[in-house]
Amino acid sequence: MRFQSLRVLLMFSIANPCIELVHTQSHTDVKTLHTDIFTNYKKEILPTADQSKPLVIGVTFFMASFNSFNEVEETISLTAAVGMNWTDPALEWNPILYGNLYGTIINPKDLWLPQLFLINRVDSMDPVGDDTMFFPTIIYTGEVIYSPGGILKAKCPTDISKFPFDSQTCTLQLMPWGFIQANLLLTSNFDKAQLDFFSQHSDWNLLEYSTSIVNESLGYSVLKVKLTFEREPLYFAVMIILPTLLFSLLNPLVFVLPVESGERVSLSMTILLSYAIFLTLVSASIPASSNPMCVLLIAMIAIISISGVIVIGSIISANYFYLNNSKNIGMVMKYFTKLWMRKKNKVVPIDVYKEPTIRGKDVTEMLDSLFFYGTYISIFLIISGYFLYVLL
Repeated sequence: MRFQSLRVLLMFSIANPCIELVHTQSHTDVKTLHTDIFTNYKKEILPTADQSKPLVIGVTFFMASFNSFNEVEETISLTAAVGMNWTDPALEWNPILYGNLYGTIINPKDLWLPQLFLINRVDSMDPVGDDTMFFPTIIYTGEVIYSPGGILKAKCPTDISKFPFDSQTCTLQLMPWGFIQANLLLTSNFDKAQLDFFSQHSDWNLLEYSTSIVNESLGYSVLKVKLTFEREPLYFAVMIILPTLLFSLLNPLVFVLPVESGERVSLSMTILLSYAIFLTLVSASIPASSNPMCVLLIAMIAIISISGVIVIGSIISANYFYLNNSKNIGMVMKYFTKLWMRKKNKVVPIDVYKEPTIRGKDVTEMLDSLFFYGTYISIFLIISGYFLYVLL
């Protein structure tokens, strides 16, 4: 019998006030029932009529809340419960003999109960719900319903390369440690975790919550719960990505500023230092992991490197601006400046073309154009590469 049908039967037979019973269950009926069924009951023995066959336990995973996810430690914390149901032939009774008592709640110390261990747990190797007393319910057919739970902290490999547009997949592995399949066999009541009591997390969205039973080669029956969470990127997009875009687009404008103003180097240095301070502040919000490394952090480091190139370019450009003697310019700069001037003038007959005199201002103009368009193209490629990577 499936766990859901057992729950409906229990509610129907016990909690429904509209049912008229021949007798009302009295305290004496319950005491008599407990005395009768537990007189010769041995909780140390596996509750199967045929000890040569395994005990079949139906399991249902209930998600209550998603607590936290630590990318550095690669751990996930959530509050959950595992509903289990099985048939114990020693707990059957005739409801008519006990005032139409169809079900009762008993102390877990008086009953054989299975223990599920989260084998990829990171804090301690304790059964699920071992620190709290959960009371099982038994039905007159011998069906037992037991739902231990608690805070589960499990190991979860992470991939933050697409931060903050990333999603993380964690697999919880629960098994009855010490009971091989010949003694105890798990079956899944549902193919998904139940979200009847689930509370949504503000920073993570639950995408997948499938469950399955896997019979391992070592002989154990394992319940695997696959959880996929997607991060809410709005906060990080506003606080990290947008300022990074602003700094990257503002920086190359240094080469539009006239050299005569004398503010080029100071402006480029100010932007570089501002971005360096910004990178220091936001680094605490970016997960620190090397395998794999966050692509956003790589893009930010590339942009600050371009900012350093812009500082160097503004210094070199300002240096050439005040050179009036073409002999101090250098052959290499003269050559590239001539090519740039020819491309700028475009139509010049080769037979009447006269070698122009290269001034320092010409070199500065050529360098400004080279650094301006070169840095913007580099920044565009970095930003486009990042967004293509996270969206694909």
